[in-house]
This record gives sequence, C-alpha cells and structure tokens, in this order.
Amino acid sequence: MAFPDNALSSAPQVSGFAGSRALATTKTVDYEDGGIGIQDTSKGLLYQRWRARLIDGHTVLLDAPNVPAFALYEGAGITEISFSFDSNMRPVLAFVQAGAAKLRWFDSVVGEQVITEIGAGALTPRVSLDDKRIVGSDGYQISDVILGYVRDGSLYYRQQRDRFTVERLLATGITKGLIKIGFSRGLRLQFMLEI
Repeated sequence: MAFPDNALSSAPQVSGFAGSRALATTKTVDYEDGGIGIQDTSKGLLYQRWRARLIDGHTVLLDAPNVPAFALYEGAGITEISFSFDSNMRPVLAFVQAGAAKLRWFDSVVGEQVITEIGAGALTPRVSLDDKRIVGSDGYQISDVILGYVRDGSLYYRQQRDRFTVERLLATGITKGLIKIGFSRGLRLQFMLEI
C-alpha cells in the first residue's frame, strides 16, 4: 500500500528516484521501467526502460529498446504527459488536453481503455505504479497505479483500486505543480514538486 492511513510520512524520507524515474523528464517526455512488451509481464516490470514522447501537441508515442515507437494516444491540444504501466503492463497516461487534466487507463470493470476527467482546476497530473518489484513466494504483490496532481494549492492523489474515483488530500501549501512521482531508492513512493 502506497499510503498507510492515506497520508505522507510524518518525517520526509527523501532519496533519489529508482530506475528510469531517475532520468530527467519534461512536460513532453517521460520515462518508466516496464516489461518486455505491452501486456507481457513474463520478464517482470523492471525489464527495460520505456519512453513516452509528445509530438507536435497531438501524438503520444511510446517505445522501448525492443519495441518500435507506436502511437499510444492521439488528440489535439495536448500540452503535457506522464505515463506508467499497471501491474498487467497496460499503459496508463496522465495528460493535459485543451487545459483539462485527464487520465487514460484500462478499466477492468468495463474491459477497455477509458478516459477519466480529473476535474476542474487540476494541474500537472502525474502517474506511477507504486511498486514494480515482485514480492512474496507466490510472485504477487499488492500494487497500485497512483495519480497525483495539484489543485488550489493542495496535493491530491487517487489510486487504481478505487477506479480513480476517490480523491485524497496529501498536503496543503503547494505553490507550484508536480514534476514527477515514482519509487525511490529508499523504497518509498515519492513526489517531486516544482520549486
């Protein structure tokens, strides 16, 4: 579970980001660790570095060393992106389109990719699978895609297990947006804020 008691640590445990999350990102380029292919977890979720790029404010391309670039999503007026994978190696894309923050994800209830509007005033939506390691003798763990964003000076998160419908407050007094979220070398989910 990413947030025991739905709260941040009482004392910050800051460390560098792990894996591909340690790379520098921009609002139009993001990196994430993932499996050998889309919907293929046979080599685990830390097999290779994946990259998402926004091209001409219209097309989000996704690629990896052994996966040629393909269009993950297309739509006019996209200004920023963040991506991850769920525990079944299905892409999850947070983006801002025409000024509105949105999330594209696989909803297992309806059995297809859906787009969820995050809500008025949401800024800098960022996503990450909270823990990609295989833990336990059965090879399974409980992990969640976490969506973070800033609205009205507060940091909020939602999680996949709630189908991204429950908004939880993490912090107030946030003056700018999120740069990224991801697993840290200190084995915690970490948020990087603009300063």
